[in-house]
Amino acid sequence: MRWKNRLIILVCALAASGLLIAAWRMQPKIHQKRSEMGLVLNDPLENAPPSLAFATVAMGAFRGLVVDVLWIRADRLKQEGKFFDAKQLAEWITILQPRFAKVWDFHAWNMAYNISVAIPNTQCAQRWQWVRNGYELLRDRGIPLNPQDISLYRSLGWIFWHKIGDNLDDCHRYYKMQLLLEMRPLLGEQTNEEFERLAAAPKTLSEILADPDVAPLIEALSKADSRFQKTDTTLVDNFLALRRQPGQFPRAAFEVIDSFRDKPGLAKFDRFARAWVLRNTWKMDPELMVQINRQYGRTSIDDPNERLPINWEHPAAHAIYWAVLGLQKASRPDQYRIDEKNTDRIVFHSLQQLYRSGNLILYTGPDGETALFIRPDPKMFTACDQIWRTIIEKYEKLEKGNPKAVRGGHKNFLENALMSMYQAGHERRARQIYQEVRKLYPRDDAGQIREEYLKPFEEFVQWHFRQEMEGLGFDDATEAILYRLQEAYFYYAIREDDEASAREKLAQQIYDYYMEELGKEASQRLGLPPMDLIRYTAFRGFMEDPEYPPSFKMSLLGRIQIERPDLFEKLQQQEQWFLEQIRQYQPQNTP
Repeated sequence: MRWKNRLIILVCALAASGLLIAAWRMQPKIHQKRSEMGLVLNDPLENAPPSLAFATVAMGAFRGLVVDVLWIRADRLKQEGKFFDAKQLAEWITILQPRFAKVWDFHAWNMAYNISVAIPNTQCAQRWQWVRNGYELLRDRGIPLNPQDISLYRSLGWIFWHKIGDNLDDCHRYYKMQLLLEMRPLLGEQTNEEFERLAAAPKTLSEILADPDVAPLIEALSKADSRFQKTDTTLVDNFLALRRQPGQFPRAAFEVIDSFRDKPGLAKFDRFARAWVLRNTWKMDPELMVQINRQYGRTSIDDPNERLPINWEHPAAHAIYWAVLGLQKASRPDQYRIDEKNTDRIVFHSLQQLYRSGNLILYTGPDGETALFIRPDPKMFTACDQIWRTIIEKYEKLEKGNPKAVRGGHKNFLENALMSMYQAGHERRARQIYQEVRKLYPRDDAGQIREEYLKPFEEFVQWHFRQEMEGLGFDDATEAILYRLQEAYFYYAIREDDEASAREKLAQQIYDYYMEELGKEASQRLGLPPMDLIRYTAFRGFMEDPEYPPSFKMSLLGRIQIERPDLFEKLQQQEQWFLEQIRQYQPQNTP
């Protein structure tokens, strides 16, 4: 039997040797495939200390141990406030383990939040650069290497929604203006038709250059300026620069553009160039932007079925894009995951942000001064309402119950929206919302019928207004009236008279309510000054507000003088009275 055992051992040894030889011969092909798929993690560290560089090479497959040590050290540095040192360590970790999603998140957050706010708020341009570094890191490097990790999409959306779109950072207006100035030339007219044309634009330079309408344009530009002779990405960059700042190029190049204005080649290449930058610089696919416009776009107040594009100049639109892309790439519809829920929340809260502050008004005065004004966009109501209902339905199913506070928040949102619509003069839409909220929430959390929803529409509006005004003191009432009047002056200045009139009307309603209902308790409350005086105070506050450029204020004053002489006369009379009161209270000089 001994010879049989030896034979078995020999056969096994030969088989093992054969398998090892086969594996050895397959190794180059496997290594090549791993390299092609980006699975090889042997990239050298740049600017790393010699000890770290040696450790990563010497330890080979055990480089994960080095990453653990670096990660602990980076987190400790962040806790100690040494953000720049933590940034350098995080960069090395991303090279060592590019599929470690947490470190991309850590690195981006550190730059967009910690390092940016370490810079004084008087240096908004420097702060903005670090915020950009944060979102570009996730967008350009982290997500391409981890396309199935939903947490990175959520984090990128969070930076746009919270850091840039919210108002917690002292430089938030600067961030919004910079994003707007970069996006506006790329978007053209924000219409559904224009977005569809951008989505249909060729994706490669060779394809657009083969177009017989475009070839003559590029040939003429290359003769006018040698910078247009290169058929690579610099051609696109130079073309867009020529369209925006023609003074930086020879006059002959601008004359070429002028001669092609009525020809299809100019429009085709212009659209291609803008779509190219969206795809390759901003990493945004116009086709997905079209889908988002159809699903979450603005709607006409009178016709909620008419969809318009969302405002892609606003940071919340970018937050929606990356959250939607993350849900498309990495969603698990039948499984509850907190990362997915938080990504849904990015879409949800970004739509609310567009509703509350989605109207970005860029004012440029005669002297070139610019100012950004942020106002609500009521046309986002329908999209907010629909996504709220979708979130409720989705998570009631996944969590097997009512998501905490979601339904109550939705009810309050509908009530506030119908009041805003009514006060802005959109009574028909306000009535529709009232019917919806009565149907959805007829009972309170205790199961009792909501008595207020049994009221006719007009009575409910009056009831809701009184609820809001309940307990309003002298200072609160004055502040509320002044705020509405100053908003009215702003809308008069930008010639949105319906919005201005609605705010004047609401200011008068607050005044009348306080004087009639609360002013009776003379022993406890003070009556408000005359409405004309409050109107003048609001106007004076508007004219002295540093937020508005001088030319903007003078434009308002000129318009009131010409188109509202009655108001202008009242303001003049009130100013004379105001100055007379000041003189009476000034101390008299005694001989």
